[in-house]
Amino acid sequence: MREHPCQRHRPGHHTDACLTGRCGFCGTDLRTAASGECRACLRIVCEACDGGYQPDLGPICRPCAPPRNSTAGTGPGSTGPSEDQELHRLCVLDLALSCGHLATVALTGWYPQVVACCDRLGGTVLRGHYVPYASHVDYVDLHCERHEYRPNGTPRTPDRLIGRRPRTDDPHQPPYPGSQASAGRYPARVGAAWSLDGSACAADLR
Repeated sequence: MREHPCQRHRPGHHTDACLTGRCGFCGTDLRTAASGECRACLRIVCEACDGGYQPDLGPICRPCAPPRNSTAGTGPGSTGPSEDQELHRLCVLDLALSCGHLATVALTGWYPQVVACCDRLGGTVLRGHYVPYASHVDYVDLHCERHEYRPNGTPRTPDRLIGRRPRTDDPHQPPYPGSQASAGRYPARVGAAWSLDGSACAADLR
């Protein structure tokens, strides 16, 4: 999925490129089609890409909408769960990472403490295979949260990266000794690959 103009600025601060450009999911010219801001990923999308999920809450694009075969059980008129159903929490979050990126992700459950984002912090090499160090989550901004009842034993929906962009906040020192500082737009540290067995990885391995 190519970068959408809405990923180039702070959430909600849309430009003419967002409002009159093309839908980031289907390429429809927004000058000739109705459009709206997705309440989950905050992108401007065309009317055809509206997933139609709980329309009273505002538009939501198809990639952010839950699967068609999922069973929603917390909306108006819901009969509640049966004995063979369990509650799943679906969230769209902005994760401010210690590598200097701001990642928008859709996931089931709550946010993780570490995220495999990029190779900016360095990593390890073993038998020619490079594994980057994970980034710590400095703070979280919740965009959207919903709950659905699904059959017991339903596998957790894989985490999905919606967008990633550089952080623009300033580094922040913690008010209390021992607390972790926020990296802001710069990573807390920048590291190189560390080989565990003396092997080297190919130049195109990231």
